[in-house]
Formats: sequence, C-alpha cells, structure tokens
Amino acid sequence: MVIQSTGPVLLPAPKPPLLLPAPPDAPGDTFTPGNDEVVISAPPPQLSHPADKFFSDQPLGALYSPDSTTFRVFAPTANKLQLNLYAAPQGGDARTIELKRNPDGTWEASVPGNLEGHYYTYQAGGDDPGFHFEREIPDPYSQCVTACDGRSMILNDQTPVADRPSFPQQDAILYEMHLRDFTVDPNSGVQRRGQYLGLTEAGTTLTGHPEIKTGLDHISELGVNAVQIMPFSEFASDEKNDTYGWGYDPALYQTPDGWYTSQRLDGSRVREAKQMVDTLHRRGIRVVMDMVLNHTDEGLRRRGNAFEGLVPGYYYRRRKDGSNFDGAACGNEIRSEAPMVRRFIKDTLKTWVKDYKVDGFRFDLMGLMDKQTAKELTQELRQIDPNLLIYGEPWAAGETPIEVLGKGSQKNLGFGVFNDNFRDSLKGSVFQPREQGFIQSGARVEAIRKGIAGSIDDFTAGPNETINYAECHDNHTLWDRLVLSTENDPKVSESDRKAMDRLAAAVLFTSQGIPFIQSGQEMLRTKHGDDNSYNKPDSVNMIRWDQKLENRDIVSYYQGLIGLRKSHPMFHLSTAEDIRKALRFQDSPSKTIAYCLTDPTGRDPWKRAQVVFNASSSVQEFPVAGGKWRIYADGQSAGNQPLNNSAVKLENGKLKVPPRTAVILGEARATSAVAPASSLGV
Repeated sequence: MVIQSTGPVLLPAPKPPLLLPAPPDAPGDTFTPGNDEVVISAPPPQLSHPADKFFSDQPLGALYSPDSTTFRVFAPTANKLQLNLYAAPQGGDARTIELKRNPDGTWEASVPGNLEGHYYTYQAGGDDPGFHFEREIPDPYSQCVTACDGRSMILNDQTPVADRPSFPQQDAILYEMHLRDFTVDPNSGVQRRGQYLGLTEAGTTLTGHPEIKTGLDHISELGVNAVQIMPFSEFASDEKNDTYGWGYDPALYQTPDGWYTSQRLDGSRVREAKQMVDTLHRRGIRVVMDMVLNHTDEGLRRRGNAFEGLVPGYYYRRRKDGSNFDGAACGNEIRSEAPMVRRFIKDTLKTWVKDYKVDGFRFDLMGLMDKQTAKELTQELRQIDPNLLIYGEPWAAGETPIEVLGKGSQKNLGFGVFNDNFRDSLKGSVFQPREQGFIQSGARVEAIRKGIAGSIDDFTAGPNETINYAECHDNHTLWDRLVLSTENDPKVSESDRKAMDRLAAAVLFTSQGIPFIQSGQEMLRTKHGDDNSYNKPDSVNMIRWDQKLENRDIVSYYQGLIGLRKSHPMFHLSTAEDIRKALRFQDSPSKTIAYCLTDPTGRDPWKRAQVVFNASSSVQEFPVAGGKWRIYADGQSAGNQPLNNSAVKLENGKLKVPPRTAVILGEARATSAVAPASSLGV
C-alpha cells in the first residue's frame, strides 16, 4: 500500500478493544514501537444509502454483439441518464441516447448495429447534489478506456492467452515487480521499456555484458514461478503528465492502464496486457495482480468520476455527518459490504481471471474489505481454479466502521495474508529504522521459529495462509535497511551486510508458507535510503541491471535457494498437520536456530533435512544426528548439488558454522523410493 499524503496520518487516540494491525508504508504515522498493532476505538457507525435497497443480477457494462450493443449501468438514485456514443476516441459530435430505468435500479438502452471500436460516456443527473449532469463519465464496467476520465471503448478482443501454469499454492515463489521499474533502465536491453510488451521480450541483456540476462529472461533464470505485478488496472496519475504513483490511485478496475501500452486511444492496452500474461504463462510463470480495492482516486482528486458520478455516496463508507471514512488514508474507503459494491468487486476479479487468465490477486489494505466479501470472492474464484493465489495486507491505515480483517481473520477461509510479524522479526520493525532483527543481531529467535513453522502457532490455520517476506515495495529495501541499521557499528562491514542478506534469503526460502521477494532484492537493490518512493523518478525506482553484474554472487545464491526449495517438498508443506509431523526445533547456542525436517510426504528426494542459522558474529557449533549428510547450502553457495569445498565443517557429529551463515544439510533416500519429479511441483 502507498499512502499518498503530504503530512502525517493521524490515527485516533488509543482506546480498547479493537486491535488494528498497522500498515507498513504510511509516511509520518505514529505507531506502537516494536509492535505492528494500533489500538483504536470500536467501529463507529456509518451512514446508510438509499441505493442499499436495490440489487441487480443483470449483466452490466457494454454488452456487445455484431448486431447490437446493450448498455446497462447501475444508478438507482439518478432521475436522468444519458448515453453519448462517439465514432472516435477524442473530439467529434456525440450521438445521444436516453437510457430507461429498470425496477432493479439499473438503466439500459440497446443500440442496433455493429458498434465495435466505438466509444461512449454517460451523463447522470438526480436530486442528490453529488450529481453533475454536465460531466461526461466513463462506465465503471469499462473493458477499455482512452483515459481514467476519458471515454469507454466498445471492444471485442479475442487475443489468446496460454493456460495458466498448474501447481498447488504451496509451491508458489512470489516475485513482486512494477512494470515500468523493471524494464525502464536504458541499459536493460529492452526495446519497449516500461511497457506490457517489454515483459514479453526474450534475449535481453545488460548493455555491454551479454552474459547478464535482464527482464523476462532474468525472471526465468532466477527460477521464481509467480510474479506479483503492482497495479496495472486503470489509475489516475498517468494520462496527462506521466507522474509517478505506482498505480495506487485506482480509477477503473476492469481495464488495463494506458501508461504501459504502445497506443493509448485504441484497444492496444487490452491486447498487450494479454500478450504479457500469455508470455509469462508460456514460461511457467503465474501472474498475480495487485488490486487496490480499498479506495479510489475520487478521494484524492475530490471529484466524482465513474463511481461518484453515477451513484453519489454509495461506493464509500460515510460518517453520519456525510463525510467519508478514510481507513485507507487516501480520502475514502470502498464500502465492500454494500450489495452492488460487493458484486462489482467479484465481477471485476472474475473478468481478469476469465478474460486475461490471471492467476491470483494481492489485495492492498485487505483489512478494509469486509470479511463476508473476502469469504465469498475466495469461494467463487476457487470454483474457477482452486489453485489461484489469493492474499492481501491484513491491516488498515486509520479508523474504519468495519471490523478490520486482520491477521487471524483469514483462518480456514482460503486466502492468505502478509506476515509482518516475520518481516519485522527478521530485520527489525519498519517503523523503527535503526532497530535490528534476527539477521543483524540474532534477536527475536522465538518469533523467527514461529515464522519458520508457517505461523501455525501464531495466526494461521495452515502454511498457505502466510506470505513470508523481508522486503516489498513499501519502506526501505532490505539492503538499505541493513545499511541504516548497522552504519553506526564500525565492526560491521559491507561483507557482513551481504552475509546478513544471504541469511535472510535462506530463512525465507526454507520456511513453511509462501515466500515473497521484491524485484531486485536478489541483487541488493537500493533506493538510496528512500523509504516511500511511490512518487519518485526512475532514478530512484528503476531496477539498475548493472547491480546484477556487481552482485552476481548474491543473485546466484538466491537462484540456488529457489532451486533447492522447488526440488524439496518438505520446505513447502501444505498443512499444519504435516508441519507438526515433520519439524523439530533443536537446542542451539544464543542467536542461532537449528531444526530438523523429516519428509512426511514420501515425495522428497531427501528423507531428512538439517537447517542451521547462525546470526551471531562468531563461529558456533551444533550437534548433528548420525546419518549420511551432505551440505547443500552455506554462507556463500546454495543449490541442488552438494558443496565439496564449504567453509562449514561437519566432523564427528559436530557442525562448525561461521558467523552470519545459514547451513542446509540433506540426507538422501533411496532413489527408487522417490516419486517422479513431475509430482513434486517443480
């Protein structure tokens, strides 16, 4: 979540009893030190709306056929609704048509003829002072637009998309990326930099270094199998002056944004977004959309558009005095519990899943979504594909009239949440920039153990409910955080910080749950200390591919860990029951963690794994049970081949581990006892 604010976000004075998990990204927020929770008052009442008594299950939007197009829109409080038809994306005279009202609160008109490629807008009037009939507004069900406040397009796009890769949720390895940031570097070798099609280009390399793969080929080389793409449904900060925003100022939800397309005024955005998904699917990579369904840009611009323009006051939670609740700290919060808002959310998600074959959704500030909507959309999406990835941020940014969908609320409902407990235990609280966590100082050992176990003794019912991460687009990058939290310690060198980074990666990729890294984390990405860069230029946000060249050893380490995880089901078990059978923590020295995994599935090439994390600044010794152990990862290298020249020594049942080092040992089982690789989700 990016909270776009020029000043501090003021939360209510702390009062029991509701615990509100704090967001990881609000500039200037005041939070409880060392604890990602803020106590606020019980949910206050909100204002009802006259449209609440209306519900329609009729198809909405521009319903195209070669013979006619039916335009149907929900606007129960309007007393006049006009359709404007255009032959061109800009300029020209409109053909105006009055829509007729239906008893269910919808308005509609059917226009004969083939209207493919035509454009349209609505004008709505009524007694509510929020109506402004003089304004032309797009359709909230737009499948394609010329701009966030431009014209909707009647489209009949048939661009094919390859079927989604098939593997269970627990096998996912998530890689967060921003379309522009990922390919905009002039040295990326990408021709269509910053565009949907930039992510379809194969064979791109760092300028002057053909051995350094970039863009799409880098993702494949790294080995991740799912990309989480930051918002690319239509947002407000792009069309006029190309300002930054990362897409966290959403305007329309069922059309791809125009910033990333080769041509904004036709159907290119739809075709090219599908081509992007198609290319990634053909590489075996799933596509998760970052969806910002907690607020819209109407709260930021203070001007009604597709939502406020058609049903003023309906789509947002309002106080008794008529003002907006602002649990998103962006001017409004979407009223997901309202019947036609809930329907709109589900319709939107199904559009992306069916038309674009996207593989799942990350929900920004999911804490502001009511629990019933979260439950229903998860159930209905899983009927389409049970392996869709569905998860979100379990917090809000301020007072809200609903019970926040916080950590623990997701139990047994089929969706996951970001594990900020694990994040802050690894590197220190994001709200205390110089605080250290396990990887810097060996602190918070017990919290790390909970994370390693998939948080099943913390807030989850199973490992698929936790997204494990150390870094995302919000706050400092992991490398910047390591620098900031250790720069005053003359005993800590750059080499030590790199060791801390490797240690964090090893913890993430061997823990139960779904691992998540931000693009560039594998090459020590820096934003020069900027911790809220949503509105910063490319010079701050872009992936600089020369960092891959400079940090090839770190990239190789991440790549090896990812390959190791994918090859061994015991590192990504699917149930709490299996974790309790498999995982045994062992006594170990201070500032260290040691555990053994015994394969409960019968599908792993290893029968046992021994994992050790030494976060201390000295060599530590660990007892290891007898067996034919081989070392597969240490502080420098990781992968599916045993390490023959490791600095880690295993002698006489004792493992000597250097400072700030992770060690992974494996004991192979008989080859004949292992299931075929195809059943391992590799």
